Order: sequence, then structure tokens, then C-alpha cells
Amino acid sequence: MSDTNARDDEHTYRNAGWDTDIYPMPAFPMLTASNLERTRRWYIQVLGFADVFTFRTPDGAPLLAHLRWSRWADILITPARNPLPDHPAQGLTLNFMTVDADAIAEQAKARGATIIDGPVDRPWNARDVTIADPDGYRLNFTARQQSESSRTVSFEEVMERARKNV
Repeated sequence: MSDTNARDDEHTYRNAGWDTDIYPMPAFPMLTASNLERTRRWYIQVLGFADVFTFRTPDGAPLLAHLRWSRWADILITPARNPLPDHPAQGLTLNFMTVDADAIAEQAKARGATIIDGPVDRPWNARDVTIADPDGYRLNFTARQQSESSRTVSFEEVMERARKNV
């Protein structure tokens, strides 16, 4: 799925203008990519991010890509000035909300992405899938569990179970 083919019902939190609206961002991650153009295309084509804008040199080389998963879920990507380590941002995972973690996993796997973990149900009523981007950054997509049992358990009950297991 490319950003131009995304259906509104796949991302219910993507309101009108989500892909082009410019607003001050209170916080955002900035990733360094070994190949900015390849990484930019990967986020758009494999995961369905929108390209808000990409600054380019006069000859067309990208200098900065501003990509968006949904409103307030933006990332900026810059080119690496030096070779990246084997595991950039080891221990860091970027989390994005989605409606269907399984659909994201199937889409990403079909387009050659590396699935690190999941999709898997979590005890806090979430279903997650963790995917590696081309430079090894970890992206976690989380959705509400869709199982019958998870819909009958309230958030308060989940928190009470968690407190008992600490």
C-alpha cells in the first residue's frame, strides 16, 4: 500500500488532511539513514507512511524527509554523514498505533520487510508487531486485541492483573 492508496477505514485516526497538514510538533524522532532515498521509499511503500515533504538539493538528492504515520506521529529522516553502526539505536523502539497489527505484518512481510516479533497478543489488551527498517531501527505497530476475551476485560481489570504480577 502506498500513501496514495491508503483507505480511511484502515487508519481511523487519519483525519482529513493528515498527510499534508503542517503544524508544530511537540516531539518527534529523527532517524539517520545510510541511504535516505531508499529508506524514504521503504517507509512509504512498505508501511504506508505519507511524505509530508522532502527537502532536496538542486540535483534532486534528498537532504531531509518528513514522513507521517498519522497526525502527531511524524518522523524525520536525515542522511548519515558517517557509516552507521551495525545496530543503530539498539534498545530504542518507535511505537505507532494501528487498527490491525496483523494486516501491517502481512503487508510488510509481503514487501520484503524483516519482522522482528509478532504479531503477538500482550497482557495489556494490545496486539503488536515489531518490524526492522532498512537500517535496523525497530518499529512497533500496536492495535487493540480483537479476541472475544480481550473485549470483555476492562482496562482497569488489566491493570489490576498487572499490579498483582509485579
